[in-house]
Amino acid sequence: MQDLIDFIAQYSTYFSLIGVALLSFFVSLPKDLNPLSAIELIFKQIAVKVNLDERSDGYKRLASLLSISLIYFPSMLIISQLYNIVYQPITIDILILFLLLSWHDKKQVYLQISHALKRNNLAQAKFKLASLTERDTKPLSLMGINKATIESMVLQLCASWFAVIFWYMLTGIYGALFYRTVQICAQTWNAKKNEFTALTSIPSFIYSALLFPVHILISFTFSLYDEPVKNIPKKFKQSLLWHHFSSGLMLSSFALSMQLELGGVRLYQNKKITYATLGCHSAPAIDKIELSLQRLSLSAWFWLFCFSGYTFFPLLIELMTF
Repeated sequence: MQDLIDFIAQYSTYFSLIGVALLSFFVSLPKDLNPLSAIELIFKQIAVKVNLDERSDGYKRLASLLSISLIYFPSMLIISQLYNIVYQPITIDILILFLLLSWHDKKQVYLQISHALKRNNLAQAKFKLASLTERDTKPLSLMGINKATIESMVLQLCASWFAVIFWYMLTGIYGALFYRTVQICAQTWNAKKNEFTALTSIPSFIYSALLFPVHILISFTFSLYDEPVKNIPKKFKQSLLWHHFSSGLMLSSFALSMQLELGGVRLYQNKKITYATLGCHSAPAIDKIELSLQRLSLSAWFWLFCFSGYTFFPLLIELMTF
């Protein structure tokens, strides 16, 4: 028994990650009970206090940095003290990761959108989609809802699951917590809203920088379902026309792997913006929403499989030498 405990302690990072990642596929904490909702509320209240017309842009940028620090450093201090009082530190990692990861809750919403479209209930589908995207959903056609849902699904699950996994593997629980704090800040003060242009400039830049390596890795993951070498020039050409290179590369890789078209015209606060077209010229049908979710799930399993191989490969080599 002691040997098992020692083995789990030695690979605590692996077991905490795998356990919570698998749990996130099937269970999610209600939003009202998740402390992350409180963090989002705090950022909203900060915006009310500091995002005033009479405040200078420099003041707002400084306030944004102080706001992130106000949330992150006390949280980090609390977690560090909890490590000193629990019997097994792995329990803290499991709890924090469970709060940070988000898959099952968003999966349910996208499935509800798909089911509403299958019943030809466009109004309900638009209502559900509006809770996950900043774009105006009311003018969307059936094809527009399909495209917007798939784009949102890829971007949301990348930002709320793959990115948390990546930064936890790279920097541990504190890095994952910092990423999630910046993400909530950048999404609460969304750059697509004109009133947050100055306040969110620094958080949005940090958020984009943290997502850059994640987008690149996921792009190569999606390429495994396609012809990776053949489509490289097309993916890079399309992503260069996108407003963010890394997210454009990821969406282009996904669209080509699914043989569908993403991008195009959308509305933000009644303002028409034309984005580049990604993928191939094939409008996504309703069934592509659930197929896209399956593709993302397979990619998530692939990441966990690779992490398992990376963790235990040295151990296997050591065992084979005896």
